[in-house]
Amino acid sequence: MKRKYVIFAVLSILIVFLCTPAMAASAKFVRAYRDNNYDMYVNRMNIIQNKGVVSFWIKSVYSDQGKLLVRNELPKKHQKTPIQYGLDYFVFDTKKGKYNVKLASVYANEKEIYREGSNKWLPVKDGSVAAVLINQVNSFLAEKNN
Repeated sequence: MKRKYVIFAVLSILIVFLCTPAMAASAKFVRAYRDNNYDMYVNRMNIIQNKGVVSFWIKSVYSDQGKLLVRNELPKKHQKTPIQYGLDYFVFDTKKGKYNVKLASVYANEKEIYREGSNKWLPVKDGSVAAVLINQVNSFLAEKNN
C-alpha cells in the first residue's frame, strides 16, 4: 500500500514538471482575433514598446477558406503547397494611429515558403482587424504592468 502512494507521488511530480513547459508555450501565443478565414494569435512574450511604438508577432492559423485566399495571393510556384500558418511582424505607432506590417511570412511543413515586407504605414480604422489587434496588445501590456 505504501508503495502505491510513493508511485502516485512520483507520477504526480513528473506530470507537473512535464506539463509546465507545455502550459508556458501555450500561454506564449494568445488568440486576439477570429473570423471565418483565420485565427490570429499574439505572441505575448515578445511585445516591444518604445516611445509610443509597439511591435509584436502575430501567428495566423488559417481555415480552409483562409488557406484558399492566401494561396491565391502567393506566387504560382507556391500555390499548390499545403499552407500551414502565417507569421507577421506588426508595428503600431500609437501616437500617429498608424500601423505597418514589417514582415509577412507563410509557412508549410514548418518551413517558410514565402516572405514579403512593407514600409507603408496605414491608418488604424475603428472596427478593423488592426484596431482589434492593437486593443488586445494594449490589454496584454496593461496586465503586464499591473
